[in-house]
Amino acid sequence: MNTPNPNQIAARFRVVRENFTLDVDLHLPDRGITALFGPSGCGKTTLLRAIAGLERAPGGRLVVSGEPWQDARVFVPPHRRALGYVFQETSLFPHLSVRRNLEYGMKRVPENERTLHWDEVIDWLGLTPLIRQQPHQLSGGQRQRVAVGRALLSSPRLLLMDEPLAALDAGARAEILPYLDQLHQKLSIPVLYVSHSAEEVAWLADHLVCLEAGRVVWQGKAADGLTRLGVTAEHSARVVAQEEGWTVLDIEGQTLRLPWLEAKPGDSLRLRFEKNA
Repeated sequence: MNTPNPNQIAARFRVVRENFTLDVDLHLPDRGITALFGPSGCGKTTLLRAIAGLERAPGGRLVVSGEPWQDARVFVPPHRRALGYVFQETSLFPHLSVRRNLEYGMKRVPENERTLHWDEVIDWLGLTPLIRQQPHQLSGGQRQRVAVGRALLSSPRLLLMDEPLAALDAGARAEILPYLDQLHQKLSIPVLYVSHSAEEVAWLADHLVCLEAGRVVWQGKAADGLTRLGVTAEHSARVVAQEEGWTVLDIEGQTLRLPWLEAKPGDSLRLRFEKNA
């Protein structure tokens, strides 16, 4: 057996049901957004639930950044796993204000163990105007931003997101995507993001795992996988300089000059590249 890489998530699960078997053996990066991508019924949510400990997988193995959460001798129960879980439905407490929903996540963690703090999460997700409101007063996109904030304020070592935009209309998705895109820059923890939307994967993902019928059929850099699938690719870029009407960008070590963009040196951007027919 290979020695676990402390900078990876190692997940091996076999879940057998009457008409379906999930059988995966994965080694995932411990930073950035990994998209679990594939059609409905391919095993994405089952895999996410197994990682959370909500789906029992006897004989399974899960190691997160060198710490075993499940193996032949260990099974850390779901409530003891240092993870945040954002569901398709927001599952906010309807009787609590936005502030109290957010505090619920934060109060679960002793102050000296908190790795993400109130001010930074509230500022990043633009939640200040919503703090005094009740969940029923929020739009769908606003409720999901609060759900993400509550998960992050629990200072997780791993963030799981199960199709968090699937229940939103196009306007709400467009509203929240820029906030989720900042996960690349703001978080030093890994994010596992379940989706069957190629557009979301192209916008958000760094790493891609493609599932079909409970098996992994491809994994690697998201841009490479999307190209193989014939999908428009998104790339992260950093603004290097502004020069006489031109913006100079660094894209994975390559330099690109574009007509002037509204940005300043050091800013991070996402660029979409499309093939012409």
